[in-house]
Amino acid sequence: MTAGQVDKGGRLTADVVVVGGGGAGMAAALRSRQLGLSVILVEKAQQVGGTTGLSVGTIMAAGGHHQKSSQIHDTPERHAADLAGIAQGMNLGDNPEIRKLLTENVADTVSFLEAAGVRFLAPLPQPPHKADRLHQVMPTSRAYVYLLERELRRLGVQILTSAPMRRILSEGGRVVGVEVEMAGRRQAVLAVRGVVLASGDIGGDRQMMRTHMKTAIDAAVPYNPANTGDGQRLAAEIGAKIASRPDMPAELACHIRFPRPGPSWLHKIPPHPFVTRMMVNAYRVLPQALIRPFLMGFLTTTLGPDRGVFEQGAIVVNQRGERFSDELKDLNYLLPDQPEGKGYIIFDEKFACKFSQWPHFISTAPGVAFAFLQDYRRGRPDLFFQEQSLAALADRIGADRGALERSVDRANADRAADKKIEQGPFYALGPLQLWVMVAQVGLTVDSQLRVLDEGNQAIPGLYAAGGAGQGGFTISGHGHGLGWAFTSGRLAAESVAKSTSARQGAAASVNIPSIQ
Repeated sequence: MTAGQVDKGGRLTADVVVVGGGGAGMAAALRSRQLGLSVILVEKAQQVGGTTGLSVGTIMAAGGHHQKSSQIHDTPERHAADLAGIAQGMNLGDNPEIRKLLTENVADTVSFLEAAGVRFLAPLPQPPHKADRLHQVMPTSRAYVYLLERELRRLGVQILTSAPMRRILSEGGRVVGVEVEMAGRRQAVLAVRGVVLASGDIGGDRQMMRTHMKTAIDAAVPYNPANTGDGQRLAAEIGAKIASRPDMPAELACHIRFPRPGPSWLHKIPPHPFVTRMMVNAYRVLPQALIRPFLMGFLTTTLGPDRGVFEQGAIVVNQRGERFSDELKDLNYLLPDQPEGKGYIIFDEKFACKFSQWPHFISTAPGVAFAFLQDYRRGRPDLFFQEQSLAALADRIGADRGALERSVDRANADRAADKKIEQGPFYALGPLQLWVMVAQVGLTVDSQLRVLDEGNQAIPGLYAAGGAGQGGFTISGHGHGLGWAFTSGRLAAESVAKSTSARQGAAASVNIPSIQ
């Protein structure tokens, strides 16, 4: 059996039911099918992709074949140590068991994705990591969605879209399926072996953000509005434990980003393996001035400034031209309260020269890995402003001339000479807006990705991956959100396949009406 079957009561049944069609869900569905299990994947949106399809697309992995071919000696243990150091530096708790699970398995996940046709530019540096271990998907994260969905359909996985989960079904303490809503009617989707919750994080639910995080910023815009914590909330109704993060302030879930680019003819080119392989080769052999603008044209995601932008002297002003925060402390909290909730990054020619080459980059970016100022000039001209004077720059961004000049003067008053904004021409990048990117509140899980109850006992038949199964693990730095999504989805499927507690025929015995 490949797709799900329909029993006499009209109920859909498969070995595995995966809830959520983002990276974690597609990885869980694909791996389950590779292991010979029948799979039904249910997705609340009109198409699969989830937050993965909106991401920058990087994966951090140590010990894989890309590093070995580049003569880089790295280990999962070193990767884990770097992650632990980052979390400690931010005074955050962490889950060492989950961190170990990621770092020991993510290199195999890269190979798993490559077997489906995904291509990476790797390995690349990413401070403060001590080794080059960043893997950048080519050309954008859309490749994950296109290639994994293609593989799922080729293998006969049944994908139900526009089907939000409304209830987790259980019998005798064991999870046996889910109830979804389709075209206004309720449908039972039953699982013989297990249900994998890959339904995302809680970023789109303000009440859950207030309940489970240290602080919340209500005015921030959810990057993926579909991430409303459905898996966490419905699992809690049957006794599952949510791993709250009372130590995590909202600024670690909310990030300053530029708006998404408009549609381009390049977006219509499917990221077929042949196409992406050509792009990787072109990046390596063609002049960077030629290939980088082309690759930037494939962008579909938002990009955000690296912290180094502000450490090196750039400031942020609001739509009126007023500097309203210390960019390294409270920018996230204060930006939503500014006119239209928007701001602009302001800097001068010294800064522009510095951020035209490594190690000073404006942001990470799909296709080119790290975007420098000239990449924005060529690839995102809608965000790039340059004028010989601050007054002229204020006119370009619609700010008040006097306010912008005063903001720069005040910023310069207590700065070292190399950080002053005083050498024309002057620049602005923007507008910026605050987005809720990944709210790191998931269900408590064990090393087999089984969901645990309040007594830390596994709930039979229920697994979680990605944002729904983060379990107190602090995803810090680039490349770990996607790494965890794909790795946890893959491993959850393997745990379901290895489980000996599945009740063959259990789904058929469940006394649940198929449609309500």
